[in-house]
Amino acid sequence: MTNNKGLYLHIPFCAKKCAYCDFYSVAIDTDLAELYINEVCKEFSLVMDRNPAALIDTLYIGGGTPSILPINLLERVIEHMYKNAYVDLKEFSIEVNPCSSSRLADYKSLGVNRVSIGVQSLDDKVLRIAGRLHNRAQALDALERAENLFQNVSADIMLGLPGQDIGGIKETLGGVIPHVKHISMYMLKLSDGVPMAESAARHEIALPDDDLTADMYDAGYSLMHHHGYERYEISNFAQPGYSCMHNLKYWNREDYIGLGPAAHSFIDGVRYDNPADIKEYLKGKHLGNQLANIARLTPGDALFEYIMLKLRLEEGFAVEEINGLFHIDFFKDYQKQLQPIQALVDLSDGRVRMKKDKMLLESLAARSFL
Repeated sequence: MTNNKGLYLHIPFCAKKCAYCDFYSVAIDTDLAELYINEVCKEFSLVMDRNPAALIDTLYIGGGTPSILPINLLERVIEHMYKNAYVDLKEFSIEVNPCSSSRLADYKSLGVNRVSIGVQSLDDKVLRIAGRLHNRAQALDALERAENLFQNVSADIMLGLPGQDIGGIKETLGGVIPHVKHISMYMLKLSDGVPMAESAARHEIALPDDDLTADMYDAGYSLMHHHGYERYEISNFAQPGYSCMHNLKYWNREDYIGLGPAAHSFIDGVRYDNPADIKEYLKGKHLGNQLANIARLTPGDALFEYIMLKLRLEEGFAVEEINGLFHIDFFKDYQKQLQPIQALVDLSDGRVRMKKDKMLLESLAARSFL
């Protein structure tokens, strides 16, 4: 068993919440941010005290909007990490919004080697409806400056926003591709209560239907494939050698530690999540004080989770591996479950994987194993 662990740091501050977003975030406040970073340092120290042999090999700073955090506070938490754990970072990512991207050189000096730019779209009308604070020109400027500083730049793109169509997705990708090694292309999923969902319910905006969104995905996939990007996970595409090492830990069920409110952790087969409440977090209700919510998975839960996560990957999973991990004979024990999804999955070379043109039906295939 390896002691390597990924570290995720949630920065729960935003200048403004986007119309579609349900991630936990609060308004930025300098005093609150300082208190927050102090508590993050405490949480990290306490977690490391219980995991003294852990080696932190990936760090991902997400949010929220990490790029609005004052640089001195970011520097403080990184220095604290190095002082209180074994650290050998193969990948250090930070999410950056185009309208708060002035500190790229500072991030590089702190050891960041991968930047993820939240582009979402290069259509100004779509960006306005989505509640984004940047425009096309700012997004392209941020990408160009990031490209000049970092070898590994990623961009986030969203599908299914009001006003999007296949031509718009191709145009956005066409503007992004020259600057990045990695693209995350997410399909919009609206939670109840977010402003965009309420606007759609009142018929103030029209969302692309599922078929059009799927067609946009297929068009985007084809364009990226033409430009040398490999799909390694349903929503993630990379030039060879530039898959996100940290995010692969999630899909491969490897250990990772999450710091901050609403952050999740997976340690030694147990899942934890901190309450999504910064006030409670500042009072010490988190993983560090062993006050995170805990989910101990049954063997059956763990097996289903393994299948569900692995089927998101283009490579799927090896039958030999699942048999060894869960002491089963997969093809024999799950013949009944495999029967109705034969049209969706490829069972060859000792692996189980989604067929290339069926990746968007992954959740349907996985549910067969519930």
